[in-house]
Amino acid sequence: MLPRDRGERNPQAGLVAVGVVLLFNGLLFLLSSSAPVLAVQGAAGQVVRTLSEPVAAVGRGAASVRDLFVDIRSLQARLTALLDERDQLAAEAARIASLEREVAELQATLDLRATTSFATVAAQVVARDFAIDRRYIILDVGSADGVKLGDVVIGAGASLAGRVVQVSDQSCQVRLLTDPEFSVTSEVASTGAIGQVRGRAANPLAFDDVDAQRQVLVGAEITTSGIELSPTLRSAFPRGLSVGRVVAVNSIASAVLQSADVQPTLDLDSVRTLLVILNYRGGLPDPSVTP
Repeated sequence: MLPRDRGERNPQAGLVAVGVVLLFNGLLFLLSSSAPVLAVQGAAGQVVRTLSEPVAAVGRGAASVRDLFVDIRSLQARLTALLDERDQLAAEAARIASLEREVAELQATLDLRATTSFATVAAQVVARDFAIDRRYIILDVGSADGVKLGDVVIGAGASLAGRVVQVSDQSCQVRLLTDPEFSVTSEVASTGAIGQVRGRAANPLAFDDVDAQRQVLVGAEITTSGIELSPTLRSAFPRGLSVGRVVAVNSIASAVLQSADVQPTLDLDSVRTLLVILNYRGGLPDPSVTP
């Protein structure tokens, strides 16, 4: 004979189990607002929060790192754009400053040409030949413009620049005032003390062989003396051209001569526009001969 189903064998056990579950749920419901249960719920919630906080922190950290990389890329792009803009503005400012200097130089040259009593031709510097023992420039005017060997070259403010030493049809070569082979008799404009100015390349000009009894002060202007013994025998340079200003005086108490360092009036390393005097002929046409 087959055994009966367990539920059929003990229906009372199933009813008892259901009753126990219902009783337990009822007790939990009744005690849910009691202090012990609330304490257990709070402790459980704290445990859950404590366990979940690191996970949340990791998530927030990952998001922060992502945002940081985005910000860095954005800042780098902005920095690059600003640097490019700065370089463009700097280049534009430099170009404008260069143009302003050129305009000022051209205006000064035009003013000089309008006021000088000499016939002149304006010229642009097209090449420079600078070395320790050389200071030459090439101008874009030549014999076709009336330029001749020995012509004097001047710049803004009636300042001496040099003398033509070689001429072609469309250009000429000029030995500058600063060339070591250049020499011109000059004087202190305020006192008339005469000496010899000689070029020293990148160094200040030398003003030598000055009478020690004559006063030479720092800041004094030096000009060409333009000595003229007769209409046919005179200095190779007109009188009164500005040469430079004294920056240092070298004298010895017992010496009969003194010397000085002179800063040229013109910045001959960067000058762009000059005038060639066409109608002045000195008595010593050879440019290498001291006037």
